[in-house]
Amino acid sequence: MSHHRRSETKHNHRRLNGLDIFKAFALIIICSFLASCGGGGGGENGSSTITIPPNPPEPAIGTNTYPGISWEVRDPQDAGVSVTGINEALDYAFRTNKNTQGVVIIRHGVIIGERYADDKSDSSLATSWSTGKSFASALIGIALDKGYIASIDEPAHNYLPEWVGTGKSEVTIRSILEMRSGLGVGSGGDANIYSGGINGDQLAFALNRNLQSTPRTQNWSYSNADSMLMDGIIEQSTGQSVLDFADRELFSKIDMQADWWTDELGHAMTYCCIDTTTRDFARFGLLFARKGKWRDEQLISESWVAESTQVPNGTNNQAYALQWWVNQNDGYFYAAGLHTNNIYVFPQLDLVVVRNSDYAKIGSSSIRTGNNYHSTTPPLSWSNSSFLQPIVNAIEN
Repeated sequence: MSHHRRSETKHNHRRLNGLDIFKAFALIIICSFLASCGGGGGGENGSSTITIPPNPPEPAIGTNTYPGISWEVRDPQDAGVSVTGINEALDYAFRTNKNTQGVVIIRHGVIIGERYADDKSDSSLATSWSTGKSFASALIGIALDKGYIASIDEPAHNYLPEWVGTGKSEVTIRSILEMRSGLGVGSGGDANIYSGGINGDQLAFALNRNLQSTPRTQNWSYSNADSMLMDGIIEQSTGQSVLDFADRELFSKIDMQADWWTDELGHAMTYCCIDTTTRDFARFGLLFARKGKWRDEQLISESWVAESTQVPNGTNNQAYALQWWVNQNDGYFYAAGLHTNNIYVFPQLDLVVVRNSDYAKIGSSSIRTGNNYHSTTPPLSWSNSSFLQPIVNAIEN
C-alpha cells in the first residue's frame, strides 16, 4: 500500500437490486450509530477514574526511541512496566463480545503489548471513523505553523470562497474546530453526510448550512459537517489536496501508510475514514505524546499540540478540545472513533494505547459511494478505565 491512494474511477449510482437493498439497510444502521454516538465521539461505560503513578523511574529504554519502517518489540519490563497489567488489559479488550480486532501498547517508542483477533494480524487494515478528525486537526496545525493559515481566529470564508457574501463572516476556523460554528445541521441530519452529501459532494453538504446563532456563543454540539469543512480550508490554504498535504507533511514523515477516503468529487472526508494498521495509528499517537516531535524534526509545533488538546474556556463542553477528546482528571487525551476505534495518549507517561474494532471494507474503492463503505462491529460494552487502568497500574514506581 503506497502513501498516496491510487486514483479511482467514480461509480454511478444504480437502481437498488436485492444486494443493494441489503447494503442500504447496513448503511442505515451505520448512520444511526453516527448520529447516536456523535460520529464516534467520546464517552464510556463506567465512571471510575484512572490514577497515574507519581514520578515513574527512568526505564532501561531511552525516552527518545522512535520506530523506523518497523517497530521494535520489547518485554514490558524493559520499559518499566509489569507484564501482568499489560496482559490484564489485553484480556479485557479481547473478552467475548468486545469485538476487538487489534490492540497495540507503546511505551517509550517501543511495542510492549500487542494482540489481534484470530483472523487478523499486525498488517490488517483497521479504520478510524472519527479518529480521522484528530488527524485533520493536526493538518490545520501544520498549515498554521507553515504560514498557509494566518490564524485560526480569522474568518473561515477566507478559505471557503463559497461563503463570501453569504453572511457567514463571523464563522472562524476556531469555531469550526471547537464545533461551535453556529451553523445548523445539514439536510436530513448530521449523519446524512456519510450517506453521500449533496450528489456525492460531502463538502457541499457541510458548506450549504444556515447560520443559526452567533459562533462560539452557543452550546457545544458534535458536528461531522463542521469537521468536513477542514477539507476545504486545508485545500484552499495550501493549494494541495488533503491527501497530498497529509502525505508530504505528516504520513511520510512518520513512516505511516494511510488510505484516506474521499467523497465522489475527491474531497477527503476530514470527519472520518482513514484506513491503516493498528500499529500505524500508534505512530500518530506517539507523535502527540512527544509534543509534535519525530526524531530530530518538529513536525507540529508544541504550541499547537498543547492548544488542540486543551478544552477551551467558556463552553458547556468539558471534554472536547480542537477535534480531540480530553480526560483532564486522568491526564490523557484521545482520538475517538465510532465503535471504540481510539488512540489514547498519556504524555506524562510517554504511553500510547490503540484499540480498533473488527473492520471489513465493503466494495473495491475508497471513494465513498453506495457500494463502497465501512463495516465495523462495536463492543457490546466498553469502559475506558477498565481497559487503561491496568496498564497505568503496571508502570512501576
